[in-house]
Formats: sequence, structure tokens, C-alpha cells
Amino acid sequence: MSQERKFSDLRKSATDKKIAGVCGGFGEYTSLPSWMWRVMFVLSLFVCGLGIITYIVLWVAMPAADLNQDQARIVNSQSE
Repeated sequence: MSQERKFSDLRKSATDKKIAGVCGGFGEYTSLPSWMWRVMFVLSLFVCGLGIITYIVLWVAMPAADLNQDQARIVNSQSE
């Protein structure tokens, strides 16, 4: 039985981050790994130029994850 996720659960990652944790947060929220989100943002830089604007907006708008919640999320995903 899968657990229903709410959009409000989307947060920047406290552990999986290269710059601000935006792609890590998307990786933890969706079934796609964070490296795929990073590739999509980089490709969007070259295709339409909106990748950097989108990333900056998400960086500011996404709430930061609590390190304890992030670690609990990792433990729960590994136990499933």
C-alpha cells in the first residue's frame, strides 16, 4: 500500500544537495533520482534558458528540509 504524498511535502533536501538541495528534494519527492533532475535543469539551460530562473525561484520558494525529517525519510524508503 503506497503512502499518499501531498505537494506540501516537497522540500529542499538537507542531505542530497550540490548547490541548494532543490534537485535532491525533487528526487526524494518523486520516483526519479536526483541526478536526473540535475540533468533536466542543465539541459533546460541550453534549450530555453529558463532552467536557471526556475532553479532560483525554487531555491527561494521551497522550504528547507529539517535534517531529522530527511534522515527519517531515507530510513523509511530503505525499509520498504
